[in-house]
Amino acid sequence: MDNTTDLIVVADSDESVHAGFKRLFGEHLTVVCFSDSENALQFLKQNHGVAVVFSCYNLPRLGGTAFLRAVETVAPQAARVMLTKETSAEAIKKALNEGHVFLFLEKPCMPKDLAGAVEMALAHHKQIAKDRLLLERTLAGSVKLLIDMMNLFHPEAFRRTGTVRKQALKLARLLKIEKTWELEMAVMLSPLGEALLPKQILARYRAARSLTEQERDILNRSPAQTRDLLKNIPQLETVAEYLYLSARGFDGSGFPKEGPKGEELPMIPRIIKLLTDLWYASPETGPDAAAFEALTINRRKYDPKILELAKAALMDEVPEEKNKQIAECYIRSLQPGDILIDDALTENSRELVLSRGHMLTPTTIRRLEHFHHTVGVRQPVRVERHMVVDPEEVQADVV
Repeated sequence: MDNTTDLIVVADSDESVHAGFKRLFGEHLTVVCFSDSENALQFLKQNHGVAVVFSCYNLPRLGGTAFLRAVETVAPQAARVMLTKETSAEAIKKALNEGHVFLFLEKPCMPKDLAGAVEMALAHHKQIAKDRLLLERTLAGSVKLLIDMMNLFHPEAFRRTGTVRKQALKLARLLKIEKTWELEMAVMLSPLGEALLPKQILARYRAARSLTEQERDILNRSPAQTRDLLKNIPQLETVAEYLYLSARGFDGSGFPKEGPKGEELPMIPRIIKLLTDLWYASPETGPDAAAFEALTINRRKYDPKILELAKAALMDEVPEEKNKQIAECYIRSLQPGDILIDDALTENSRELVLSRGHMLTPTTIRRLEHFHHTVGVRQPVRVERHMVVDPEEVQADVV
């Protein structure tokens, strides 16, 4: 077996099993062992790079089958293997049907058989990870296309996504969130329910005018509309649930009336709640002291750690000039990867065509050209032009 950095977890009450795994694989793999399900699950929740999970059948606390079923939720890309003396048809059936195990091995297991099982499980894990990455890229491209299409009809609702996405990724780095795909999807899709609301309600809300109880109820239920739209799309079920909770305060206020609060509230809804409210409180130039003061007045609604991080990292943010320049372009000179500094408006009516902070793609450039040919677009357009642009990001709408 070649040296790798793969991480395997062994959950077994037998200390001799722990010693055997470390003796056989300790030089080639990172092996972490636990004697019960609770400590093993806690480790898995904090370490998302686990490749293989082994469990005995009679594992203390949850039992092996229930433990592996829980592993499928917290570490879905890890291959699950049952290693046990139990060989009854009932035990095998439960392991396969309920624990969704990849392999079922009988104790005692010969070293060569165990080594072969580890090789197969690692290969299975790598194939799952590869398939997941491909699916995420395809789905991200589809979501980007959906957002561009929605922008045609509801530019006001989606104008914040470019700015909030950058801020969310910055906070994710500070919070040491390694996997940001679900966070990015949640940010991009967060205005979806809002875009389906009556425009008069949105206009009154944005102008800080009073709303009737019925209008406020309709506004508060927009996260539920988003969840209902997304929950049936494969791989977006979790994102849909995050968005459903994105209007709920850290203190339990907001929508829905019943649900998790405090540390039980997932991290992604906490981030979206804070950054959405910050965007509405901020001037066109970005977050400032007054915007954070407005959030501080209602500080109980926000995770205090995220609020302090955001204040330190985002207030009066001055973009780095390295590797980018400010350009005033006519539409024919725009390039994929350019980022709008100002809102793109129609020439006479000054209706919003594309919001500031939007990274241009071939689709959005064609949209600007179409609007210019039909109703006219104010030119020149000020953009932030990076000298080096990630081609995957700007071509994300090509599926």
